[in-house]
Amino acid sequence: MKKFYKLFVSIVLSLLLVFFLGEVVLRIQSKTDSEEIRYKKIHCLYGLSDIRLCPNVKDQFTRNDGKTWDIQTNVLGERIISEKSETANLWLIGDSMAMGYGLPSKETQAYYLKSKYNLETRVIAVDAIGTNGILKLLKETLASTKKEDHPKQIYWIWNPSDFIDDTVEKTGLKHFLYPIHFSLTRISYLYRYLLPSPPTNVYTSYGDPILYPQNHITYNNLKKFFTDPSLPQSKISVLFSWGMSREGIPDTKDPNYTLAKTFFQIQGVKTIDLRQRTEGLFKEQKQVYIPNDGHPGPALAELFADAIAKAFLNLP
Repeated sequence: MKKFYKLFVSIVLSLLLVFFLGEVVLRIQSKTDSEEIRYKKIHCLYGLSDIRLCPNVKDQFTRNDGKTWDIQTNVLGERIISEKSETANLWLIGDSMAMGYGLPSKETQAYYLKSKYNLETRVIAVDAIGTNGILKLLKETLASTKKEDHPKQIYWIWNPSDFIDDTVEKTGLKHFLYPIHFSLTRISYLYRYLLPSPPTNVYTSYGDPILYPQNHITYNNLKKFFTDPSLPQSKISVLFSWGMSREGIPDTKDPNYTLAKTFFQIQGVKTIDLRQRTEGLFKEQKQVYIPNDGHPGPALAELFADAIAKAFLNLP
């Protein structure tokens, strides 16, 4: 028994030494964190598996095309365009597209809504949280906000990335182990080397788009979202446009937008379809997408803002 115990201890100590040396070597080689890791570090874990932007962030990052973009959050971890706090009658919900991933503050939807229409916008959005994540975040925000400060209208910038994000939702044992994984991906170079995470916030279509069936988990999650009695369903509108294909052009071959639009309409959800206007912007050689990325560029962000303002203010 003693021999087995000594063997076990020696194996454990040897592994720890190997891991320690590997961590040291990788840290020396890496010198500084990549932009992707730096960006991950401005996200905080709430509970066991809910990832949100950390509160009081003020940082900037470099995109794949070499352009820098800044991001600032308030005490609640919501992206803001200035430190001045005002009540917002308009809420923007969703994932990275609504949050304005990759866009400088002065090129986001919230900025255009303020600068062009004097509309204060509260951005309730976090990248890659999926349909259930958006639902949970919206419900928590409504519950923690005074009734008199609730929005007059809520706009959801939707895109088919939820078909992917919803399939990787953390359930079962993963739900309980995730805090360990979350911490290790941020502090351990060796862990990231051995278990590299898939690229985040990649919404460019590779190959022919897949038509997701109506029994896909995302449609089930959307039904739950639009039948939740705690949400002000009459105030919610869904906006969408074309995503970017791998050729860098509007992905007009993606059939999921048309199918999803029909689904939203059956559910009685107000929709704002900007696909045709997006094609027009692209033909005018506007920066519709962030190069080598696929997220909305300043032209598409402004188009979203214009459409939201038109609906909110009942403009012709």
